[in-house]
This record gives sequence, C-alpha cells and structure tokens, in this order.
Amino acid sequence: MPKVDEKNKNKTAEQYIKDVEEKYIVPPLIREKFPDLIKLIFETESMNEEEREYWLQIMPILTEEQIVKLRDIMVKEKNQLAKLDEEYKNEMARIKGRPPREIDQESVREELARIKEEEKRSMREEEDKASQLLKKLEKL
Repeated sequence: MPKVDEKNKNKTAEQYIKDVEEKYIVPPLIREKFPDLIKLIFETESMNEEEREYWLQIMPILTEEQIVKLRDIMVKEKNQLAKLDEEYKNEMARIKGRPPREIDQESVREELARIKEEEKRSMREEEDKASQLLKKLEKL
C-alpha cells in the first residue's frame, strides 16, 4: 500500500473504492453502505495490507455497533494524526528563522505507540466479537 500523501487525502470515497478494488475484493454491501469507512481503512498508516483485507472482508458480518466503533477508532486516529501534523506546522512557523529546536522524538514515538496499541486492543476485541458471531452463524 503506498504511503498516503496530500494528493491521496483529497480523493473522494468513491475514488478510494476504485483504488481499493484494484488491490482487494470489496463486498458489494460494504462498497454501497460504507464508502467513508473504506476510505478511512485505505488511508490509515497503522494497518498493513493483511489487516486492511481482513477488515474489508469481515465488515459484512459486523454488527452496527461494531461498525460504529471501528469508524470511531479510525476517525480518532485520523484526527489525532492531523492534530500532530498541525501542531508541527504551527511550531515550524513559530520558530522560522531561528535554529530548530530538538523535537522529542521519543515522546512522539511513545504517543503513536500508545495510539496503535489502543487501536490493536480494540481491534482484537472486535475480532473476538466477530468470531463469536461467526460461530453462532455456523450453529444455525
């Protein structure tokens, strides 16, 4: 998956769906019902290709509550990264003309690791719930 750049961030959900479908199989229900979520999954930098594929395939059996929770996680991550980018731009504008101050990369790494761990934990919970739903469906 290519790294998301400013050009990609300006794509519509429909453009993302086209790009996603070149690489993954997207169930029609998901394509029609959750184009915004496809875009969020496609542009996140915290998922690898296998994780993206997994979420695209599992979404048809997720409950509405699980879909809302996944969307909330993805939006929260996107907003937090945008906030960090904005803070960085503001700081760079503020210190323009002065020697750059050392950025505490360790604290940035720790914050990103915390966010990613929270996301992984939440995704594991969702995977467990989805697995339980699959088991119930198999028993029917």
